[in-house]
Amino acid sequence: MSAPPCETDARKPNRPSLRRVLALGALWLSISAGALAAPGCYGRNCEGGLEVYGVDTSEGRMIDENTWESGPIDGTWLPYPRQRFYVFEIPELGGRKPYSPEPYISASPEPMKNGNFILGSGNIATMSGAGPNRVNIHNDSCSDFYLRLVLHVPPLPPAVPAADDGGADAGTADAADDDAGSDGGI
Repeated sequence: MSAPPCETDARKPNRPSLRRVLALGALWLSISAGALAAPGCYGRNCEGGLEVYGVDTSEGRMIDENTWESGPIDGTWLPYPRQRFYVFEIPELGGRKPYSPEPYISASPEPMKNGNFILGSGNIATMSGAGPNRVNIHNDSCSDFYLRLVLHVPPLPPAVPAADDGGADAGTADAADDDAGSDGGI
């Protein structure tokens, strides 16, 4: 015959053991430490810099009278690290405002030799500040890439011929004004 259950055992609440609490605490600490050690965009580990490009004539080139590129497609592209802000200031555009900027992005500095590339969009290629001779582009991500920028601008307006101080057109206009004035008096 077995002994009847003790009343104190029946009233005793079902509490987790100390071993279980310590195991869960250790698990929580290890997950928290892993999350803090993982890379990401927080703190100062994802700070970028500002670069001005295109002012020097050796920085980029006109490939035709209405198209500028930061470098050849089969050459070495510009470093485009995380949070990099590029100001492209290009005097060769002749005061024209780019209407079609094309930022190409690659993980390789020479994508035609050993990589591939895409047309950048979203946070990888945030553009702003388009104006005469300039455009800004920002890598608003925490990933490092390489960049090739192609800008299309409208054609230059046709050249205005220089004014002729003693030409026949000016004299003819003056003579017509004189004739009109004399007819009005009759």
